[in-house]
Parts: sequence; structure tokens; C-alpha cells
Amino acid sequence: MMKFQSLRFGELEYDPQDIIHLPEGLIGLPDLQHWLLLEMDDEIPLKWLHSLDRVDFCLPVTDPAYYLTDYTIRVPAQVKQLLETDNETTLAALVITTIHPGGTSITGNLLAPLVLDVESRKGVQVPLEDANLSMRQEIDYFKFGLAVKAFAAENEEPSVNGRTCDHPDPVPEQREKVHT
Repeated sequence: MMKFQSLRFGELEYDPQDIIHLPEGLIGLPDLQHWLLLEMDDEIPLKWLHSLDRVDFCLPVTDPAYYLTDYTIRVPAQVKQLLETDNETTLAALVITTIHPGGTSITGNLLAPLVLDVESRKGVQVPLEDANLSMRQEIDYFKFGLAVKAFAAENEEPSVNGRTCDHPDPVPEQREKVHT
């Protein structure tokens, strides 16, 4: 196991195979290429995408289905080439989320989702051009609230396909919605 000193979370232990590699970084942050996906809270269906390149930088992310049920992404050939995959069943999408002061609202950037290959653990932020999508899409509070209640009712650590984020399949239900 390796150790990382996070400004927000203190010392984190992780396995090197847990690292998510974004070869191009994020839009505006090209030097941040190494990331961990961490559970946020047992009762909240959000995760932290934490940079291993900066001790002070992490972003909340979540499943796009909490914003729009029919959210789909057409993955361009150059993105598939960068991810070194033609297998769309291994692709998952995450939306960078903003929790506004006091938790008064939660919005997500649907115009620049993260597309991850869950097998290779490579990802890329994909800018989209779609007039129907927003950089500040409000979350579907009903769906989000149901997920929070479900996690609280189960009184167990949230997992994806029975696994915690040690080796996450970030958003398995989104696989069919990432198209090539």
C-alpha cells in the first residue's frame, strides 16, 4: 500500500492499481493526471475525485443519472484512442458536481463529463456541444433524496456491484448510456 497526505482527509492509504490516470488532466488543469476515487459519506451518493498531484485538490462527482435519466454521451474516436479501448461496456461517466454554500443546491457540469474506462482506469474529460445540456444542471432532488434514504436505510457502506471504491466500477448503470 502507498500513502498520500491529503489536505482535506489527512493520510490516505491506497493501492497503486486504484489510481485513475487522466492523461490530459482536467480542462484547465492539464497537470493533474493522477487521481483516486473516494467515498464521500456512507449516506451520500457522491464520491470525491482526489488529485494525487495536488494535496489540496478534490472534486465531488456523481452518476449523471441523478441529473438526467436519459443522459447519453457519444464518445469520439480520438477519446476512445486516448483511452485505448473500443469496448464501450467498460466505459462509465461521472459528472463533476458543485455543492453550493450551505448545501442549498447541488449542480453538475453535464457539458464536460468524465469518461472512464473501468478496466484500464484511464479517463478523459469530454467537452460536449449540446444546447440542451447545462454546466450548472440542478440535480434531481427526488432521485438524490431516494438514494440518500436508501443508503441510510441499508446502514452499510455504499458500494458499486458489491465493491467499495478500492477497485470501483464507478457507475455501472451508466455503461449502456455511453455510446461510441
